[in-house]
Amino acid sequence: MTALLSFIPRYFDWLNNGAPKGEAEKYPEINPELESSVPGIFIAGDLTGIPLLKYSVQSGVSAIRTISQKTRSASKDILDVLIVGAGPAGVSAGIEAKKLGLNFQILEANQPFHTITSYPKGKPIFAEPSDLIPDSPIIIKNNTKEELLESLENALKKHKLPILTGEKVESILPSKDTLEKFQIKTESGKKFRSYYVVLAIGKSGDSRRLGIPGEDQENVFHRLIDPKDFEDQNVLVVGGGDTAVEAALSLVDTASSVTLSYRDAEISRPKEENKNRFQKAVSENKIKFLPNSSPEKFLSKQVQLKVGKKKETEKVDSSLILIGSEAPISFLQKIGIHIRNTINTREILGFVSLFSFALFLYFGKASFYAAGWYSWVALVSSVIFLISSVRFVISKDSFLSWRWKTFKNLYLASAAIYFSVAYFGAKYAGFYLFGKYPSFHYTVLYSTTILFFGIRRIKVRPTPYIKLQTITLILIQIFPLFLLPEIILPFLGEQGLLGPSNGFLLTQVFPDGAYWKAYGFILAWPLNMGVLYDGGITTFWLLYGFLMSFGLIPYLVYKYGKGAYCGWICSCGGLAETLGDEYRNRMPHGKWAYKLEHSGQWILLLAAILTIAKLVGSSGEIFWPLEYGADSIKVYYDLVVDLGLGGVVGVGAYFMFSGRIWCRMFCPLSALMHIYAKFSKFRIFAEKKKCISCNICTSVCHQGIDVMNYANKGRAMDSVQCVRCSACVVSCPTQVLSFGKLQNNTPVLDKLKAVL
Repeated sequence: MTALLSFIPRYFDWLNNGAPKGEAEKYPEINPELESSVPGIFIAGDLTGIPLLKYSVQSGVSAIRTISQKTRSASKDILDVLIVGAGPAGVSAGIEAKKLGLNFQILEANQPFHTITSYPKGKPIFAEPSDLIPDSPIIIKNNTKEELLESLENALKKHKLPILTGEKVESILPSKDTLEKFQIKTESGKKFRSYYVVLAIGKSGDSRRLGIPGEDQENVFHRLIDPKDFEDQNVLVVGGGDTAVEAALSLVDTASSVTLSYRDAEISRPKEENKNRFQKAVSENKIKFLPNSSPEKFLSKQVQLKVGKKKETEKVDSSLILIGSEAPISFLQKIGIHIRNTINTREILGFVSLFSFALFLYFGKASFYAAGWYSWVALVSSVIFLISSVRFVISKDSFLSWRWKTFKNLYLASAAIYFSVAYFGAKYAGFYLFGKYPSFHYTVLYSTTILFFGIRRIKVRPTPYIKLQTITLILIQIFPLFLLPEIILPFLGEQGLLGPSNGFLLTQVFPDGAYWKAYGFILAWPLNMGVLYDGGITTFWLLYGFLMSFGLIPYLVYKYGKGAYCGWICSCGGLAETLGDEYRNRMPHGKWAYKLEHSGQWILLLAAILTIAKLVGSSGEIFWPLEYGADSIKVYYDLVVDLGLGGVVGVGAYFMFSGRIWCRMFCPLSALMHIYAKFSKFRIFAEKKKCISCNICTSVCHQGIDVMNYANKGRAMDSVQCVRCSACVVSCPTQVLSFGKLQNNTPVLDKLKAVL
């Protein structure tokens, strides 16, 4: 027993393989045109989630060009656009607005380019990506802070933009006046009226904090302006990114001693040039590096740290906490802009609406084959769906009114009406709509949903990979997972075209006209338990089922990764990649999510026990207790796993937890493929030198993988969760990531020894 208890955590550690578990960054929701969830308010600069100066400049230009094509203010006294922030994004937006003849004003809380001014002296500026040339007079080159400021200030003088400094925006309120959209008020009391607003306020104003005692002392700072301010002092720098490393390096020539504390074992996030300079300084004893350490308390002349499992005290005169900055979330939420990975009232209503529809859909379908109380669940949930849907539509919160286009509203409403007529007609009125049972209509809805939203995905993300993947998912869903079992095979059977009743097809493949078994050609055990768990299982399905789950799928995973099945074949993945595509950034990344993601391993274990008991129990009369026990438990397995987690939660939780919540957390077939994936050659490789730690790759991963952490370290991504959706690869602004295969795999026996 003790050995078993010790094996379980080692097994999960083996599956994890040290996978990083970082959070996704929080940024405002924006569409491809940079418009926020509040129509008329655009986002430019760092708040888009891409912390690159070139992108900041280009985003300012792009926002203004989009605005210039829209309806403008009908009054000269009302601005066409108000630009908030005079950094590179705001100034480039102003230059473009002047060029296009817009009536505009720029408001700046401090001075133009304040964030860049506050950089440490001599800070190197990297003009990445090298192939991006912004369509703006503002030129970004590889130079220093001082050279960049000189260039920016020259551009500002040349174009003479209307900038009001010292004016921090307090509120942006929608206006009832048809001539304007927004009323803007600053903290000084000035008021502005504008038809559009561009927020280019950056994110460097809100420094992240450690939240430990003594952090507010006078000798604890969150920004380095001038290294000379710390002359002849013992300085502690906390952090492991470019900012922290550059600060430590700049202090070497002025401070008496420099110590850098970082929570991980090695510095991996900085650019390669900074990392090399830092390692050299450490080797020359110019910087003392404390890996695996974190401050616990700041005192007047010392800091208490936890270093590994020990506690140490460092004597310091000043401390610099440089662990990054956060977007001004409270201000954005105050003006009604929705933030990624956060929840508001309308989303809760949307979740209740979709979840109740999923309850109605799955319990309604199941009520024709199982317990009578399923019908009551379906009826009650249909009422909840109706009420919540009405509340959802009339809710005035802005986010989903922006996200849900007319097409989606009409489609989902039509789907609800269609299935309601099919269900209630067949259940209570003896009226059959096309097919006799709701399972037929469920498959119709499933297939049309993948078709319609697959077309949308191709239009929104028109990369060759996504086009081919989506078309493949559509074709597999429509033909082998709908037309074949629901229409083609029944028709052929009725016409006597499947051979005699005692022939191979009607005795081994579709015994007694069980055409639903055709789903097993695609949906393997244990996702589709019916492939092997069947009291009257035939030799054909026994052999095919084992070959599929333990032969073909392992081969595909070994060659192409888990996503070869999850991302290109499976119907669950098909719905997640189409209907769930726009919810991919909702997958939880917290610690509880990483603990929950191995729930599928326990479901896999239960599925294996039940299937083995069923097969053995049905092989002879002496083993009948095994079959009886398995059947008794299987009833609850179907209810909790197939109906509850796979159906209701798997579809109903799209609003809250992305379309892959079932695939990541609970799917037993996915759990089986996690084991196979440990031996796979497939990887996503990262060109570390180009990584800018923007966190976009992590935020778009609907499997919850901390992709950025892999890229920071240049580590080939070996997470068993990856489904080859390509979102991280195509979304990376600097083309850091790419698909590939390991050339030299670790021998299989070595991997097996690691877990035993």
